[in-house]
Amino acid sequence: MKAYKHLVRYSLKAGHVISVWDGEEWQVKRSSSFKAICEAVESVEEAQLRIRRADTEGKEMGWALVSAFGLEDDETVCDHTVNEFMDAWSNSYETSLV
Repeated sequence: MKAYKHLVRYSLKAGHVISVWDGEEWQVKRSSSFKAICEAVESVEEAQLRIRRADTEGKEMGWALVSAFGLEDDETVCDHTVNEFMDAWSNSYETSLV
């Protein structure tokens, strides 16, 4: 599975929402729709994901730079913040590859 799709599923399953910056605008804002998020990512060469808690505070849980095309599946998350949530996702993704 492509890493960016795994990240989206992982984040949504954790109850978070995701915004997608396509380089010009926030194509999707605080969405919980896997389909809408992936369509936004796949509409551009490179996108940024901003993952937030779904509560009223909207605390940021992580950020990732993603690219859906031209890369190996495990390279589709090009960069991301290093924090507890993103480390847990990374470990989960690596475990899913075994």
